[in-house]
Amino acid sequence: MKKILSLLLTISMIFSTNIMIYGAEDEPSDWAKEDVMKTIDLGYIPEHLQNNYQQPITREEFAEIMVTAIFTARQDAIDSAHFDTKSGWDFQKLTPENFLSKVTTTEYFTDTDNPYIRVANILGIINGDGNHKFHPDELITREQAAVMFMNYFHSLDNGNRKNAVEELSDLDEASSWAREAVICAYGRCYIKGIKNPVFFDDSWEVMEKGYFDTKSNLSREQAITIILRISEKHILNDLLLRGYVRITMDDLMSGFEIDGNIVKMKKSGFDSKYTLGMKYLRSRGLENYINQYTSQELDVLSVLPLGTDSLHNIYTIEKMDRILSGKEVTYDYEIFTITYNKSGYLAVFEKNEHYGYWAGTGFSIHYYSNGKWHLLECKSIK
Repeated sequence: MKKILSLLLTISMIFSTNIMIYGAEDEPSDWAKEDVMKTIDLGYIPEHLQNNYQQPITREEFAEIMVTAIFTARQDAIDSAHFDTKSGWDFQKLTPENFLSKVTTTEYFTDTDNPYIRVANILGIINGDGNHKFHPDELITREQAAVMFMNYFHSLDNGNRKNAVEELSDLDEASSWAREAVICAYGRCYIKGIKNPVFFDDSWEVMEKGYFDTKSNLSREQAITIILRISEKHILNDLLLRGYVRITMDDLMSGFEIDGNIVKMKKSGFDSKYTLGMKYLRSRGLENYINQYTSQELDVLSVLPLGTDSLHNIYTIEKMDRILSGKEVTYDYEIFTITYNKSGYLAVFEKNEHYGYWAGTGFSIHYYSNGKWHLLECKSIK
């Protein structure tokens, strides 16, 4: 009997120890716990990824977290829309499946059929390896994460506030294709270094540089805390195609086709009397346009990268008449072009690949070229 009791006690201790060890590994680190719980409460983290917080995150998991966070943040704005506006939509819940029913792409991956990955590619967050492979199970390094965050958020944020060149000791260790992303992701306070720089007390002069750790793997809890940091900048709830064309639910109903960084708005015939664009035209006394054109023909006027609105002169009579004439017209902004009435599409947006990241606000866009920042201007209309 004593031997049996001793054996049972030993087994109990083994299982208890294993449970305690598993529980410790499963919990967020002390430094991340509060932010992780807050991000989960916001609904930004899929339930099946609410564990193993200290483990490295895979490319597939990262895509799922990013898409879930963006769609959930955007859903708040969708839910607050007036009922008459929502009544014209084919769906009122922004899910990967619903989204993919409206947006198609020429890109495909032979090693995954995860809809979150397809959406992440359409949004511009991630890309494949050029051979239609995504490698969903590969781990993400911190410099790769910087690229993915900047791919989507660069046009929504108004520039760097920290100087990575002066503050990071390992910037030269970043891969050539990731260096600019590391500079911007650190500068815009998305990703912090694992060691902070030390400054002299009486100035912002760096006494000891910090460390970004470009080649180490990003953990789940690090990815989650970055998502929270970005949400607090109020740029998580914008819906972008390929990281630069901002759309609303009204626009989404028309449908889009994606080919690389070319975004095409379809002429699908979608028409609703109560889109935000239609409501605005009524408020301006422009009923004659509402009576002549479908809502999608009028809503295309406001499908723009963030910061182009005032420059593009939305809803001026001259511009509306030019675009609604049905004739092909191209607005050239150097870093991208918008061509209306092209090849049966309402609009075709084409990003210039020769330029890097932008700095966008609600009122302007700046872009980096030849060693300095330039204010976006319309170069020509033809």
